[in-house]
Amino acid sequence: MNNFTQRFLLFIIGLPLLFFLIIYFHRYSDIGWVVLVCIATYLAAYESLELFTPEFRAKRRHLVPAAAVLLPLSVLFGRTAAHETVLIVLAGVYMFLLAVELIAWSPREPLRFARHSLGISSVLLYPGLLMTYPMRFIEFDQPVPAILLFLLLNFGNDTFAYIFGIVFGRYSRKIVPVSPKKTLIGFIGGFFGSLLTGISFYYLYPSLFNVKLHVLIPFFLVIALLADIGDLIESAFKRGVSKKDSGKLMPGRGGLLDSVDSLLFSAPLFYYIGIILLN
Repeated sequence: MNNFTQRFLLFIIGLPLLFFLIIYFHRYSDIGWVVLVCIATYLAAYESLELFTPEFRAKRRHLVPAAAVLLPLSVLFGRTAAHETVLIVLAGVYMFLLAVELIAWSPREPLRFARHSLGISSVLLYPGLLMTYPMRFIEFDQPVPAILLFLLLNFGNDTFAYIFGIVFGRYSRKIVPVSPKKTLIGFIGGFFGSLLTGISFYYLYPSLFNVKLHVLIPFFLVIALLADIGDLIESAFKRGVSKKDSGKLMPGRGGLLDSVDSLLFSAPLFYYIGIILLN
């Protein structure tokens, strides 16, 4: 089964299933989205750890991603005692991991502590900290359509960039050295995809928006731009460690991190600007 077929099957099966979980479990305090964000954070953090420190000890390999999940999970508790408790646990786990690495310090491997401690810190930030923003989408007055819009803007960008790249990209300029397969026409296709999905959503669900369409168009385009930047940053991480994919979880796409990298960078702006533009 070639890459295109795998991606197509994942799109027609995985995307409707994802939307079903978000919509169906909305009645239970958005538990579907909460669980999805936590699972995505754990798996993406695990893959990030594999990228940054592949030699990290197996006994603690799951502890770092579990700690990363505490960051988006803390959002659910607001400024309460439970919120502070989660952050205290996270700080404790972080200090414990660094202390263990310090104990294991060896003069034969003086760079190991720096490499592992930076790897742990990086995983807590990427994706841990950045995944707090998708979790905060449940704070919108209409969380389900807001979440669907966010996903469609990102997936529309990715899908159209892929299609334009295949159909028209053979003779198009390669403009990004860190990802030589990405073409100018592919980027244009991605912007068109986000714009098309955003405009379509505006007419299908007008009650979500409190501004006119012409105000939203720059918003859709900036989300597409940040999605591209997030994708390219993860490409730079992978190229730095000579890996093509972050994992093998998603057929045709690689690891989960390969699928959420664009969401990580577009989510903060979507949240802060969405507070203004969305009902």
